[in-house]
Amino acid sequence: MHRHSHDIVEKKLAFSVGFNLIITVSEVIGGLISGSLALVSDALHNLSDTGALLTSYFARKISKKPRDRKYTYGYKRSELVASIINIVVLLSISFTIILEGVKKLVYPSEINTLVMLVIAYIGLFGNLFTAALLFAHRKENLNLKSAFLHIFSDMFSSIGIIVTGYIMKYYNLWILDPIITFVIAGYIIFESIHILKESIRIVMQGIPEGVDLDRVKKLLEEFDFVENVHHLHIWSLDGHTLYLETHVKVKGEEYDRYLGEMKGLLKKNGFFHSTIQLESKECNENCIADF
Repeated sequence: MHRHSHDIVEKKLAFSVGFNLIITVSEVIGGLISGSLALVSDALHNLSDTGALLTSYFARKISKKPRDRKYTYGYKRSELVASIINIVVLLSISFTIILEGVKKLVYPSEINTLVMLVIAYIGLFGNLFTAALLFAHRKENLNLKSAFLHIFSDMFSSIGIIVTGYIMKYYNLWILDPIITFVIAGYIIFESIHILKESIRIVMQGIPEGVDLDRVKKLLEEFDFVENVHHLHIWSLDGHTLYLETHVKVKGEEYDRYLGEMKGLLKKNGFFHSTIQLESKECNENCIADF
């Protein structure tokens, strides 16, 4: 079932790449003809969508490779790397769009709103379709989350461009074009920073969002054979799969039973793999004093 899910996601990503490339070309041509910076900015954003989806597609394939002697944890973090690349590219494009918007704010120009609206509608329906394809998979990991953010933010920007296009059509407020550009870029930056922070946290082997270190420690210490839990470390390879290692001081010598019960509890609480070092006495001076 899991393998089948992987195959479906890959097909959806591959289809989305081609579809978004068509939208990008349409918006670039339409933006140049109409003179709309907002439309060109949306086209550049869409181009980054295409790159993001392509990156996500290849990262998805690489992540399925089995672990080997060189990468003993496997290749799951390839999707995390893709997430960081996608977000950095998205932020770079957003800041570039803001700079162009400042220029157009100072020197506003007339825009062919008919062309602008037609192309914006094409972009909107295209992004709605792509978003629908990826919606069910958007929370699987940070790679797919960042790819979906690309699509969703572009859908949001298309709506903004359409609303702005109608206002400019009837009231000739050309200054709205750079203003909506700032709104689009600001939204993208705001959403991107959250995913980037979470990606960096995982790269730094920090505890993934939503996992409580103290709660896990208390869960293990509730066993009657456990005296204390220390040197507790929790991390993730991809933002989804959880790993744990810890030292546990125990009473008694039924080590196999102790390990089985603790590992079973951890698995029920979402930990894919756990390494537990059992001790009958306190750590000596060679142990690093931390959690």
